[in-house]
Amino acid sequence: MGSRASIFPSATLAGVLHVGAMVSPIAYGRRETPALPDVKLEGELSARRNAAFENVLGRGDRYNAESFRASASGTPGALWWDWPGDQVGRWLSVLSVAEACGRPGVPALRALALDQSLLFQSAQGCFGPERPLEQKDARIPSGAGFALRGMMDAYADTGDRRCLLAARRLAEYFEKTAPTWETAGRAQRHVAGLGVPGEPAERPASATGCLHEFYGHCLDGLVALYSQAGDRRALALAQRLARRAGRTSHAHHSLSLIRGLIDLHQATGDPTCLDPARDYLAWCKAVRLVDGAISEGMPRSEQDEGCALADYVIVNLMMFHATGEDEFLDDAEHVLVNHFAMNQFCTGGFGHRGYDAEVVGGKVWQGWDGRFGSENPGCCSLWGAWALGQLGRYIITHGPEGYEVNLYPEATVAFPERGVRLEITSDYPRLSCAGVAVECSRARTFAVRLRAPAWAESVTVLLNGKKIKPRRESGRLVVSRRWKSGDVLQLVFDGGLRIVPAPNLPPGKVALFDGPLCLALSSADADVSRAWRLVTDADGRPLHDGGGRFQLDDGERTAWLPLSPVGDDWTHPDVFNPHRLRIVFDR
Repeated sequence: MGSRASIFPSATLAGVLHVGAMVSPIAYGRRETPALPDVKLEGELSARRNAAFENVLGRGDRYNAESFRASASGTPGALWWDWPGDQVGRWLSVLSVAEACGRPGVPALRALALDQSLLFQSAQGCFGPERPLEQKDARIPSGAGFALRGMMDAYADTGDRRCLLAARRLAEYFEKTAPTWETAGRAQRHVAGLGVPGEPAERPASATGCLHEFYGHCLDGLVALYSQAGDRRALALAQRLARRAGRTSHAHHSLSLIRGLIDLHQATGDPTCLDPARDYLAWCKAVRLVDGAISEGMPRSEQDEGCALADYVIVNLMMFHATGEDEFLDDAEHVLVNHFAMNQFCTGGFGHRGYDAEVVGGKVWQGWDGRFGSENPGCCSLWGAWALGQLGRYIITHGPEGYEVNLYPEATVAFPERGVRLEITSDYPRLSCAGVAVECSRARTFAVRLRAPAWAESVTVLLNGKKIKPRRESGRLVVSRRWKSGDVLQLVFDGGLRIVPAPNLPPGKVALFDGPLCLALSSADADVSRAWRLVTDADGRPLHDGGGRFQLDDGERTAWLPLSPVGDDWTHPDVFNPHRLRIVFDR
């Protein structure tokens, strides 16, 4: 294509310090995440992440030189070739987190993708064949948005100037096409027929012509271009677009746009950037299923989407990082251990399952003539791996008041510059108990701020085997002392079986939870289309045999049937005919 002068110049390009996007800690105000190489996962979360990585990075039959050329050129040969640049961008973003998590062989895979794709960037700046700038095929800016983010991730990881130049040309494309898309989004003005308490009938007038989500998710790449390379014109475009953010329908693209808003808040300190993020997450919370699921198309559609669920988890974690509000952690954990876990397949990949208020799962859209079953390796498997790779950042953070233990998977998190390492042991995802062991380079005084999950009625804390009463601060259990290596905190979460009203359904519709886990009746064990009633004793407690079987009644018979955590279904070996799972029962 030849090089051209960019409209996004950076006078300081030669002096830019290139640090891997996922290798360095991220400071947000006075809260800092650890660098991903300093986080070591164990247990189930590690198994899921590694399976997701292997399903992407180990599948040269799907992701190879031919597919990268096809993705970049917009010609057949890649899974989503008609979204030019999409696969290449997602691939580079997955490589960024995978390398930081210790996955070997990433540099060669990155070089292959860049060498095959950069040749096909058009003179307009986007990938694929040149089209009129005013064209209205939303797939084109969507693919370009993922390409922009991926190029900036690759630039942060390698300092490869080609990636920066490609990103600048993409930014030029987004600036030129902004008039077509910045008011083309269809704002969702109300949630029709759901009867959501407190839901306004009308959205603000400013939301009537909002930013199109397929275009607007370029925000995170634009902000990265400013943060990493000082491109102020990219920042100005991001700020211009951010003012048009609203409630748009496609959850994955909308939440990707929200990620960009949070990044913009981090880069500028502008608190108004978080307002649309709060609003969109409030909408998700108002319409989601009892297991935390949102659908592919908001507020309701017939299927979920692994990409949207991945973004939903990460956006909530990012909002905690930005605000320190534990409500976002509760929401992230809720979907992480339930519906997002269910959306993963035995292959390690993610995709689509049926979405219904009472019965989730089952066979819905299966693309590419059903070649991959319900897995969607074109985008969902990539984005699910990307999300699982990032989770480690948020398990323990260093905040203004000390070390914040936010989630409780098995993990070791080090803060080498502070001389502190914390190790979590637990029975994740059930979370009946957890331990936090402290290792210090020398004895030192600090606070450990333990999250008390919303689902736990109470939390008992022991220090070195002795029960203590931590002080309560903003919902956290805080233990401040002079710590030394070998000190151990033990937590016991009081959150056994509990019956929870199902949201947005008539009274008497309930779900059954065991701690944080939503229990489901599988189509492998019963006809889940029938309206099963949860049988309870005189005190309203569900009848069970102590071995996972519960007494259920469908109006014709009473039976003892197994109920299992909805996320356990990822071990089911048939991706072509996934189980249907009843998560709501009559009472």
